[in-house]
Order: sequence, then C-alpha cells, then structure tokens
Amino acid sequence: MPFYSLVDRLFATRYVGEKLWQAGRELFTQAHPPSLAKVSLAPLPGRYGQPTIASSVASPEPAPIFITARFRSGSTFLWQLFRHIADITAYYEPFNEAKWFKKGKSNARVDVTHIGVDDYRTGYEGMEDLDRIFDTRWAFHGLYMDETHHNPNMERYINELVKRAHGRAVLQFNRVDFRLPWLRAHFPQAKIIHLYRHPREQWMSIIGKGPRIHPAESVGPDQLSEPDGFYTLEWARDLRHVFPLLEPAGKHPYELHYMLWRLSYTFGRAYSDVSICYEELISDFEQVAAGMLDAVGVRNADIGLLASFNHGAQKVRWPGYADEAGFGALEARCERELQAFFSNISPMRTD
Repeated sequence: MPFYSLVDRLFATRYVGEKLWQAGRELFTQAHPPSLAKVSLAPLPGRYGQPTIASSVASPEPAPIFITARFRSGSTFLWQLFRHIADITAYYEPFNEAKWFKKGKSNARVDVTHIGVDDYRTGYEGMEDLDRIFDTRWAFHGLYMDETHHNPNMERYINELVKRAHGRAVLQFNRVDFRLPWLRAHFPQAKIIHLYRHPREQWMSIIGKGPRIHPAESVGPDQLSEPDGFYTLEWARDLRHVFPLLEPAGKHPYELHYMLWRLSYTFGRAYSDVSICYEELISDFEQVAAGMLDAVGVRNADIGLLASFNHGAQKVRWPGYADEAGFGALEARCERELQAFFSNISPMRTD
C-alpha cells in the first residue's frame, strides 16, 4: 500500500482524530459562537445598480412545522400524533443516517418502546432521488449552525420534503437543537415546536438501551466508544469547539447528558413558537395538545382521536440509579460551568 494511502486511512480513524484534537485543542477551540454583531452587509454604490435577488427560501402555504427534541423525550409520540391529523404529512427524523427515503429500506428494527409504530418510512415513499443531496454527516457532525452557516444541500433537502408533502409538512427532528438559529433564519415562515423531558428520566430511558454506567464512572481521555446508545460522546465531541465545557474527559456521562439537555432546552426556548413538557403532555393531554396545535395553526385535529394514542405514563425511575444528592452534585457542577460560560455572552431569549 502506498504511504500516502496509509496516511489517509490513519487520519480517517477516530483514534487519530481524537489524538489530534487532544494535541491541538487550543487551535480549534473558540470561547463562544462567532459574532457578526458589529458587521452588516454594505449596500452597493448607487452608480453600480442593484441586482434583482431571487429568494431561495420556499414560502409554502400553510407553513411547515418543525419539531425539535432530544432523543428519548417523546418526539416519536408527537410524530405519531401528527400522522393522524388530516392533510398533514409527518416525516420521522429527516436527518437520521438510516435514510428512510431509500427504496426497500428495511424497518425490521423498529424500537419496541415506540408503541403503535411499525414503519418509520411513512411519507418518504418515492423520494429515492433525495439520496443525491442527503449527507449522512448531518447526523453527527456540524451539529451547531448559526444564522451565518452555509449548507445549500441541507436547505434544499428540507425544501424538497416540504414541497412534496401532501398537505402541510411536519418534520420531527432530533438533531437540530443547535441548528435552530440556522433553521429560523432560512425558514422564517416555519412554526417550531420544542419538546423537552425531565433530564433524569430521559437519562434513565437512554441508559436503559445500552450497557450499565456506574454513577461514579467518568469518561477517560482515550475513550472512543459510546457510553450509551444515543450518541452522547459523539455530540459532545462535535460541539466542544463551540461549547468547550462539553469536553468529555474526566466527566461523568450524565454530566455530558445534562449539559446537552440544558443547552438544548435554552436553544429550544429561544427559537421555538411553543415549548412543551413531555410529562405535562401525557398527564394533561387534551389541554396541552390543544394549546400546542393552536400555537402552530393546526385547527382540524380530532383531540379525542389523538388522545387514544397517549400511552405514556408518569415514571420516576431515577432514584434507582442514584439518590438526590448524587444527581444533585453532578447537576450543580454542570450549572457552575454553564453559568461561567454564559456570563460573558449576551443572554438568549427564554420567555
């Protein structure tokens, strides 16, 4: 094998990538997201004329609905609800690396906790051509995108789903938490629903799908494998160039989970049209669901029918993992780091 080919293969491995990060983190880490607050696009001199600019942003009627939520927070339940509303096409996890639009895609591994779901591909039929613009890296890389980011294929992909929907499009995302600034800028007409769940119960749901993680465990500097089945390390390592406090080494996996949850909650509250709590949705379904639907302009839903899909139950499982003091100590440590990080950044809107 030629030497350069061997080098290419080595650099493509996660191990080498992690070592490079550890060696050069100071070169690649920024203290906070870039700001262009003091710069605006200057108008052209009048003598040069003003070009006509065609907008690349689709303006469909009615406006699409985007759902943003963390993994294991009840977002599949929301997707199920919208699937059963007339004149709506609901797309399940559009950025999922499984590529639901692929012809003949097997759905044999439907999550058994997704009650009533037997096929994630509903709505994607006949869209195999989207494979030309879809990028599997969207699932794990470039998870932070502010208003200035340039990703024409992602914009085109979302526009195609919106355009091809039968009726109103609903896109249920689990990977846009920190892309909401970009989504809001590029799809200003869209309505955004933010769903969140208690971080401790969400953690219990996450680790219930993977190997046992001891309450006293921490992430080693060379650890490459995921501590759970929902990409906690992948997300932390991708986002640490924007949020340095997500550096995994030395942290308990729950700390990474909590920080991601806390940051996601902050972004969701800042950029959504309506923010709803999963526990409140399942315990007071008719009132919460009606308020959510009204906020995004859905007027034709049969609340009684939708209530029949509410199989959620209030669970308090976290004391079986660690007591209040154990969880509280980890969360307090995270809060101190988060407060220090945001102390020098203009506060985001959370009302």
